[in-house]
Formats: sequence, C-alpha cells, structure tokens
Amino acid sequence: MRLRRNLTAVVPLAVMLVAVTACQAATSVDMTDVPTDYVMEMADESDMPDEILEIRERGRLVIGSKFDQPLTGLRDDATGRIEGFDAELGRILAQRIFGYAAEGENLDFIETISSNREPYLRDGVADFILATYTITEERKESVDFAGPYYVAGQSIMTRVGEEIDEVEKLAGKRVCFADDSTSGATIEQLVPKAQLRPMSNYDSCVTSLQAGRVDAVSTDNVILYGFAKKFPGEFHISEELFTTEAYGVGLPHNSPELREFINATLEEAYANGDWDRAFARTLETGGAVAPDEHPKIVRY
Repeated sequence: MRLRRNLTAVVPLAVMLVAVTACQAATSVDMTDVPTDYVMEMADESDMPDEILEIRERGRLVIGSKFDQPLTGLRDDATGRIEGFDAELGRILAQRIFGYAAEGENLDFIETISSNREPYLRDGVADFILATYTITEERKESVDFAGPYYVAGQSIMTRVGEEIDEVEKLAGKRVCFADDSTSGATIEQLVPKAQLRPMSNYDSCVTSLQAGRVDAVSTDNVILYGFAKKFPGEFHISEELFTTEAYGVGLPHNSPELREFINATLEEAYANGDWDRAFARTLETGGAVAPDEHPKIVRY
C-alpha cells in the first residue's frame, strides 16, 4: 500500500510562488484561439503518484518554461500566453492531470533561464521544467528526467552574407550561447580557439548578433529556427549538426513514480496524436522536419 506524503509539503511551493508568479507567470491570459483538439484524457487517480495528487489538491500545475525562445517557449505580450512546443506539451500534461488545461486557472508557466532550472526544481518553485532541457548524466545527479520527448542538434546561426557552415570555422570568432547551457561547453571542446561570449539567454545573444557584437550564435537547431522565423531574411542557419540534444521533462530529483507517470503520458501523447498536433502547430512552422519515429523513452 502506498503511503501518501503529508500535503503540508505543498506550503513552501505556494509561499515561493507568491513572489515568483507576481513577475513571471501569465496571471491574465487571453484564452482566445487556445488549442482544443488535444484528446489526452485525465488519468485515473489510482494511477497518479503522490506528487500529482498534491498538484491536484493544490489545483494548479506550475511549469518552468522559456519566455524568449520562438517555437519552443515565447511569451505573447498581447495575450499573455506562452507559445511553443514545450508549452504545448505542458498543456497536454495539465490535461492528463486535471482533464483540461487553462492558463491562469489550473496551469501557470513561470520563466526559467538555463541557470535556474535546477534551483527551481530543488527549491520547489516549479513542479516540472519544460525548457529545451537537454538530458545529461551530470544533470541527472541533481534532476530527474522523463523522456526524451524531442531530439535536436547543435548548429550555428550567423548573419546572412557572413555564413559559417562548419563548426571548426568558429576558431577566432565571437560565439554567443546561454550561460549554463551545454552549448558553450561543446564549442569550447570542439573549437578551443573560439571566443566564447556567454549571456543570460538566447534573446540577448540574437540581439548581439544583430548588432555585430558577436559573429555567431550556437545552440540547438530548433531554437535557432525560432529566431530565424521571428526575423525573416536576417539569419543563416548551418545544416551541420554536431551534437545530439535529447530534451527531457525536468523533475525533482529522486522521484521515480512521478518520472514514470510523465513517461507514460508522453507515450500516450505519441499514440493518440497529441504530440504530432503540438509539433505541427509549433516547430514545423519554423522549418523543423517531423521525425520518422517518435523519440524512444529512456527509463532508468
């Protein structure tokens, strides 16, 4: 028989959310044009782990997401909604937990950057992280991962007319990446003579690229697709991929039952077509090609 944890464990999260959501969550969301074609059904409560039951008791799922990455996680200032593939998967997860998803009612997105994803999970600020979060063995020492739900690859974005299509040609170039992401370590390893320019997020990197303060931005191709779509005609993205980036749903460390619940939900989204619907309305619009097969869930 499973013993349920005392629901007073929810209190620290609620206290922290007062401060965090005041400046980060979409508290007033225009629900016009919200996707209604997801078919994910609510799970039976008997199949829900303690963490999910606590979320249901609280009545609100809190997901850490990027707010500045077109196609994956971008806040629409006009509507307050978070748009992108990660956000759509978050809505599907909320639907699995509550039977429906409504931002500002039973679902809140809070902004995460690469450097605060682990602290947000550790300190209970967010229940899950869906933020182009690459699964690595090092990160698994402090975070659990469900998935992967998507596999990307690192590439290079430059200004049109100043193309760099091979990673070794970044030697001597000023290369921007998000601080505490895996992208910088990859460039440092592959191109020791590159001039690394870490910034807090990729929006800042793109602004610097437009202004000529850096020569290239290097990160996962789907993130770059989003900025190329946002600024048509300005950027060139290399077709060369020099890493494999498996995105996972970040979860608090040592939560195996929660991890299995999310894995099972992802597999259900593959089977019922919800994953494909989310991909078609987000990543595919920016040029990403649908994979021949859905990513294989890795259980551990």
